[in-house]
Amino acid sequence: MVIVLDTRFLIAHTFPPTKEDREAILRFLRKHGGENFLIPTIVISEFLKIAGRRVGKETAKVRIRAWLSSSRVGAFDLDKEIAEMAGELALDHHVPIADAIIASIAKKVGGVVATDDEHFRKLGARVTWYKR
Repeated sequence: MVIVLDTRFLIAHTFPPTKEDREAILRFLRKHGGENFLIPTIVISEFLKIAGRRVGKETAKVRIRAWLSSSRVGAFDLDKEIAEMAGELALDHHVPIADAIIASIAKKVGGVVATDDEHFRKLGARVTWYKR
């Protein structure tokens, strides 16, 4: 199975709200240790915007590069097929375009989105979260 990482997961991983969350995230990653992860390029943009405000642009870039340096993690670029799928989803469901892009990628690769954002269920994406 492929796990498509949403911005919320990367933010929770980088800034876990509690010690229990940090431990739950580590358990989640161990549980899915044999699986591949994808980070949509739109998630890279969102992460840099959000995390960059907290830790600075360069530190946020280092975090993304660290994720992408793993042999199990890859980036996924927006292409014409995903753009069209995402546009249709956003039109039909009135959700943020980034969420529609991420859901479209997950559908294309047969993956599950690591998120707690309810928009993804509305979009018909399979989801998982570290607290479940």
